[in-house]
Amino acid sequence: MKHAEAQGALLARMAESRAELVAARIASEPARVTRAAPTLPGSTRAAPWFLRTPNAELIALALVGICILGLRRTVQTAVGAGLGASTHRVVGNVLDALRN
Repeated sequence: MKHAEAQGALLARMAESRAELVAARIASEPARVTRAAPTLPGSTRAAPWFLRTPNAELIALALVGICILGLRRTVQTAVGAGLGASTHRVVGNVLDALRN
């Protein structure tokens, strides 16, 4: 029982000191000033939805490609690049699987 009594006394002292620290912190805290949330400039809010997406660069690249190369050639290039990257990834995965 001595251990339980000592532990109880220690916990009581800890609770007292915690209450004192909290009271001292509240007393020394300066008054808080609330601020309004910053607003975005008007030009940012007026942008079309597709320019605010993470893929805005890809959309811009596709539009420029269509203007310069034409729709058919742009689609051929994009599909070819996609198939090349996909094929490269699949072959790499197969080779990794064969090594293990």
